[in-house]
Amino acid sequence: MKKESNWLYPFNVQSGWLPEFGSGSLMKFIEKVLNAPREEYAEPIKELDKFIEEHSVIKYLVEDACKQNANIEAQYHGQFAPGNPIPRIRDKETILHAFNYIIKNAPQFINNDLVGLPFSAFVVGIDATLGGTTLFRLPMFNEKLTPILNVWNKFLETEASNVGFRVDGEQWLSPAAKKQYDFPIWKKDSEKLPYWRSWNSFFTRQFLNPETSRPIAGPETNRIVISPNDGSLFKWKPNIQEKDVFWFKDMSYSLSDILSSSVKEQQAVIDQYKLVDLFKGGYIFQMYLNPYNFHRWWVPVNGTVLFDPLVVPGCYFSKLVIPDFGGATTASTPYLSEVNARGIVVFKTEDYGHVCCIPLGMSEVSTVSFDKTMKKGAKVKKGDEMGTFMYGGSSFAIIYEKLPKKALFFVDANGTQYDQDPPPPGSSSGTGGEPTNIGSQIGVWVDL
Repeated sequence: MKKESNWLYPFNVQSGWLPEFGSGSLMKFIEKVLNAPREEYAEPIKELDKFIEEHSVIKYLVEDACKQNANIEAQYHGQFAPGNPIPRIRDKETILHAFNYIIKNAPQFINNDLVGLPFSAFVVGIDATLGGTTLFRLPMFNEKLTPILNVWNKFLETEASNVGFRVDGEQWLSPAAKKQYDFPIWKKDSEKLPYWRSWNSFFTRQFLNPETSRPIAGPETNRIVISPNDGSLFKWKPNIQEKDVFWFKDMSYSLSDILSSSVKEQQAVIDQYKLVDLFKGGYIFQMYLNPYNFHRWWVPVNGTVLFDPLVVPGCYFSKLVIPDFGGATTASTPYLSEVNARGIVVFKTEDYGHVCCIPLGMSEVSTVSFDKTMKKGAKVKKGDEMGTFMYGGSSFAIIYEKLPKKALFFVDANGTQYDQDPPPPGSSSGTGGEPTNIGSQIGVWVDL
């Protein structure tokens, strides 16, 4: 039985990482960032400052983005929501000081609304402009952002980052937050406050009883297709093309872009195994994760690792859809699978071809880490640990090879077909109409 949906895709789709656009909570966060005491820049921010000043084109794009930011404020003030629709980013110094403040703070709730992507909440003031769109697509600019996000990630490993777990009933221990991530089912560093030693320790938490919380569907057979991660379905597509272009109405996928790398050695591996040809005409199933999901991923098949996994560098704040004032929107999700930081690992099965898993970074959530057991030639089975997002990744794509005399149907355990384009997330939890649990059935192979 196929579920039907009829909806127009909005430009500001979000998945629970940020408060509603224009809300009082988001405005309060922006004010907090803009009004924070200005302190000496951290070293990578000094390097970014120097880089901007030494490259006239980069400096022009930064200044142009700030100028367009002022134009947007003047045109749309008060139209989208009460208060300013976007943060007022006046100049380069405003950007650098905001980054300098954010890297010293963990994701937090303001007025019970989660600001899970603080960088994205801020740069929405410029990444939705033409100048900002160009700036955030440049590899050289993203290379300078990487050390800044690395400093933030190191902070999220420290005890200073667990401030949201120190008072029961507040922040990540509020009744609403505990309900969102189902507090009782998780393994904790301690049974006493603050429960987790750092923000990243919480983000990569394990189940107390994975067999009970997330049982594996059809553990002995590859005929039953399972989800490699917790999340919600963004969309699935059959017959994916080697090359395609992006149109807002269709949002196609292009294998030659997804399965590619700017790193010469990585591209050599992709070419050696002819991955684009291998998966041409196959199926893709892409999900997005909300901040309360389990942020580890499990092997979805019984088989063999084809080659050592790749972690491909990419963009952080580049978007396809403009104007886009939603911050951490999922509207550009297929596009992000081509341009953002991502992992690539392929599993070879004896009976149902090859399966490619792509953990995908989105905005500042872009640290992809494969488990050390994922090595070329390793034998794996359904439910083995594949890797984790260390405050990284909020999407996951899985690609299946097209097989002769076989067809893949994306249906759940009840036999209900997943909608190809399900409704977008519409709640504070960022859960859409097609939630998926790691290990649960998302499809079945049928002989033709």
